[in-house]
Amino acid sequence: MVVDVGGGTSEVAVISLGGIVTKSSIRIAGNDIDEAITTYIQREHKLAVGTQTAEQLKIELGSALPMPDERSVEIRGRDLPSGLPKSLVVTSE
Repeated sequence: MVVDVGGGTSEVAVISLGGIVTKSSIRIAGNDIDEAITTYIQREHKLAVGTQTAEQLKIELGSALPMPDERSVEIRGRDLPSGLPKSLVVTSE
């Protein structure tokens, strides 16, 4: 199986015996994942972050499989209740 997650679309193909058995393209991709990360951080931690921060989290912590060791990244954003800058440590869990 080959999966290509682009910015605007994701493409999936199953290859067997040197040929494509089936393929599909959907309009959910990296930009949608970034938006979901931004929304999650805002809802769960009351912190407004930008798309670059969401992209950083996706690259550094994102995984389709459970990671053997937990990783963490410190991010900065705007605390929604107070409006002041705030730092937060986000883990791969």
